[in-house]
Amino acid sequence: MTASTTGTAAVVGLGAAGAGLARRLAAAGIRTIGVEPDAAAAARTRRALPAGAEVTADLSAVAAADVILEAVPEPEPAKREVLAAISRHRRAGAPVVTTALTTPAAELADAAGGELLALRFARADRLDAAELARAPHTSDEAAASVAALLDRAGVRTHTVPDVPGSLAPRLLFGFLNQAAWMRHDGYADRDSLDTAVRLGCGWAEGPLEILDAIGHRTAGDILRGLHRRLGDRFTPAPLGTDTADTTNTAGATARPPEGGAGEPADSGGTVAVIGSGTMATGIAEVFLRAGYRTVLVARTERKAVDAREAVEFGLLRAGADEERLAESLGRWTGTTDLTAAAGAEVVVEAVVEDLGVKRDLFARLGALCAPGTLLATTTSSLSVRDCAAASGRPEDVLGLHFFNPAPAIELVELVRGEHTGEAALARARAVLARLGRTGVECADRTGFIVNALLFPYLNDALAALRHPSVTPALLDSVMKSVGGQPVGPTRLLDVVGADVALEVQRRLYEDSGRPGLAPAGLLRNLVDHGFLGRKTSGRGVRAFLADEARTGTV
Repeated sequence: MTASTTGTAAVVGLGAAGAGLARRLAAAGIRTIGVEPDAAAAARTRRALPAGAEVTADLSAVAAADVILEAVPEPEPAKREVLAAISRHRRAGAPVVTTALTTPAAELADAAGGELLALRFARADRLDAAELARAPHTSDEAAASVAALLDRAGVRTHTVPDVPGSLAPRLLFGFLNQAAWMRHDGYADRDSLDTAVRLGCGWAEGPLEILDAIGHRTAGDILRGLHRRLGDRFTPAPLGTDTADTTNTAGATARPPEGGAGEPADSGGTVAVIGSGTMATGIAEVFLRAGYRTVLVARTERKAVDAREAVEFGLLRAGADEERLAESLGRWTGTTDLTAAAGAEVVVEAVVEDLGVKRDLFARLGALCAPGTLLATTTSSLSVRDCAAASGRPEDVLGLHFFNPAPAIELVELVRGEHTGEAALARARAVLARLGRTGVECADRTGFIVNALLFPYLNDALAALRHPSVTPALLDSVMKSVGGQPVGPTRLLDVVGADVALEVQRRLYEDSGRPGLAPAGLLRNLVDHGFLGRKTSGRGVRAFLADEARTGTV
């Protein structure tokens, strides 16, 4: 049957995935036959389908279908058994579609006994788009027939290679699994993880929310299959039941009201920001806007002047009129004298990301500042513990990881050092509340929450690009439409910078020793050849691969 005349579809297995497919097909006016031997699942699906859709326990009903979609749960033996049973009933020429995610269609083709395609997606409740792969010897006509059927049902399909996990689901499940491990290990609670990813990565939902929507049993089946084929990145985290996790292991702050929830309100005072780069000036601007007297300590007078100009420009861009600008800058001091930090209640270090430099600075601050002064590092990937030890007063030291640009991004990771005291944590929570920032708390580990999840995901995306049929355009497209991401990974990497990604990924790999976190060869090549993305006039992933394809080298 040709793509234009496909009229009847059968869906075998009416769990979450099958029921979602059946509803889509029937709602589009396609004659739909659902096959489900479990009476309870059949009844639930029958109630959700439009009148006229058929639900039966008799597998022989698939003989009437032009396309048959198999949607039983993931383990390979179950897929093979059902596909073999379908092959005994399907009529000649009717293509079969499996929803197997972890097993390539090529390995199931013998059981299907005919033309076989694989429809792959991460969430049955978000079936606007899916990836479509085909087993060897499956014809163009069969692929077109299936794509046309799904298009009628409002499911956009992307043609992808037939590899375990496909593209978007594989990258997404790697990310989700690492987030689940963070919760299980007590590194951060589910609220902190979900909030950090929503605000730090721009996702509509957090990773634990997505796992709940997928279903823990389904996610566990998929992760076990990916682990068998792809290794340690997919060692399944214990997911528990499909219910909200009420355990509070790290304490998300989620922007409490000032003075609420037992925390003292912060009444302002003086903050010292050490540094004069983009992050330092952005953080200083945030404190000025919140009413703090702000001292910025730079290495040179010129840098101190430039920092004031950057802050003034930021305040004007934010809409400050002349009166407000004068009032804000009246609380500003720029200096090269570190002793100016001695009178501050809060000191925020935002110097170069070099542990030796930071340790030297914290040693000086520990001797200089009054007992009880909150000492915060803005490091994005170095150890808070090392800074705290250098200060000689680790109970006063914690991490406040602002994101760039600091004035625009609401999220701040509040990082507990091994010996951070409760008084310091309480003061930091109150400061973030006054700043109007959402703090998410986590323990002290390389990358904290956002970077420890985001950069391995980008690294995995670059590894996927080494498949000959995967292009940056295809990868970005499927990650947006199938994976639900706000921006594709190669575009995001070009914004972040390949050099930044490589440095963070190296630290994650070296600190963990896990082979799955080794920097991708393509990431190293991008940096070695100067294709860093936006900071190199846009010459990033796409330009590198185009040059490589044209010349055989770069």
